[in-house]
Amino acid sequence: MRTFRPIALALALFGAALLVPTAATTAVAATTTYQAESAARTQGVVESNHAGFTGTGFVNYDNVAGSSVTFTVNVGTAGNAALAFRFANGTTVNRPMSIAVDGTTVATPQFAGTGAWTTWNTTTVNATLSAGSHTIKTTATTANGGPNLDSLTVTDSGGGGGGAPTASELLAKVTSCSQISNGTYKTDSELGRTIPVCGKNGAVFWKADLDIDCDGLRTSQCNENTDPWFQPDTAFHTSTNQPLNAAQLPYVVVPSPSSTWDYRNFQIAGGGVVAVIYNNQVSYAVVGDTGPVDIIGEASYAAAVKLGINPNPANGGTDSGVTYIVFKNSTINPIENQSLATSRGQELARTFINNN
Repeated sequence: MRTFRPIALALALFGAALLVPTAATTAVAATTTYQAESAARTQGVVESNHAGFTGTGFVNYDNVAGSSVTFTVNVGTAGNAALAFRFANGTTVNRPMSIAVDGTTVATPQFAGTGAWTTWNTTTVNATLSAGSHTIKTTATTANGGPNLDSLTVTDSGGGGGGAPTASELLAKVTSCSQISNGTYKTDSELGRTIPVCGKNGAVFWKADLDIDCDGLRTSQCNENTDPWFQPDTAFHTSTNQPLNAAQLPYVVVPSPSSTWDYRNFQIAGGGVVAVIYNNQVSYAVVGDTGPVDIIGEASYAAAVKLGINPNPANGGTDSGVTYIVFKNSTINPIENQSLATSRGQELARTFINNN
C-alpha cells in the first residue's frame, strides 16, 4: 500500500449502481434484480431507516459471524454470470462475506466502508452457472456481521460467447508479458522498480498493488483531513469541467508521461475504459488521473470500494494482486457515466478475450 506520495502530482499534458449488461453477439444477456428483503435470512432483520435503498427495504445483518441472506435465482442461459451485490457499510471496518453458489464458496469480497449508511455501492462477483435455479448465499465471516444488503442483480451470459467476462477469463489472457515500457515502475516510492507495462492486442496491462487516490472534488471521504496527500484537482475533468469525484467514480491513475512510458502513444486517454481485477472480481473504471512518473498501481476510493479493498486514503489499499487492463481507443463521454463504462467495458473485455 502507499507509504509515500509526492505532494505535487503531475497533470497530463493532454486531457479533456446498477450493472448494465452488454449486448451479446448472438443473444442478449438477461439481467434480473432480487431484493434482499424478499430473500431467506438467518440472524438479520429487514429495515428501511436508511435512505437510498431499492425495493421496500434492506437486510441489516446481526452482528455475528454466520448471519446470512440466501437468494434463489433463475438463470436462462448457461455460462458466465455476474452477481452484483448492492450494499452500504457506514463503518470504517470491512464487513467481509463469503459468497456461495449452491453451497460452494466462489469468492469472499470485503464489503469495505462506504462512508455512510445512506451511501450505497456495488460489489460484483463472477460465477459459472448452469441454466435453471440456484441458491446464492451471502454469509458474514466476522463478529461485525455483514453490511446492509439491498439487492442482488444477476446478469447471465446471454449465450454465444457474449455477456460479462469473468475474472478468470481475463486473467488467462495476461499470464505472460510482452513489455512495451522502456523500463519498469515502482509500486511505492521506497521500493525498487519491478513492474513493466505489457502489450496485448487492443490493450495494455500491468500487475501491481492498489494505492488509494482521493484527489479531486472535496467530499466527506476525500479531503485534506482524510487524505494526507489530497489535491483538489484531477488530470481529467467531468463533462462540466469539474474535478472528478474519487468517492463516487471508479477511476484508475496512470503514470504521467515520461521516458519510461507515455500512455498517449498507445491510444490511451482520459476516460479510457479499464478492467480492474482483484480477488476473483472484475470491475470497470476509467482513466481519471495521472501520478508520479516512476510509480504505478493506484485507483480511486470508489474503485477500491467496488473491489472490496479498504478505501481509506491514509492507510488503505492492498499490497499486491491487482491486474489493470486498459483498452485502447476506448474513451467514453461523459467520463463520469459509470453505467456506460461498465457496459462498454464488458463489450471491450469480450472482444479482448476473443482476439488474444
